[in-house]
Amino acid sequence: RINANDEIWIDRRMIDPRAVRANIERLHAENPSGSVVIQPNKRSTNKMLVTIMDASRLAGVYNISIADDNS
Repeated sequence: RINANDEIWIDRRMIDPRAVRANIERLHAENPSGSVVIQPNKRSTNKMLVTIMDASRLAGVYNISIADDNS
């Protein structure tokens, strides 16, 4: 999830953008058939969205979806 302040949240924990790849790698190792679902706030930046998408690809996960935040 990306909030309006461009903060990244994974499993109810705020994550530094530099640690997104490592977190995705860990979660992917736990569930290899899982995908990445990004839930950006409408006020978040496209730059942060692309940062997460790039980190996901670098972690070897190419099944990426974008969900509507509704906030």
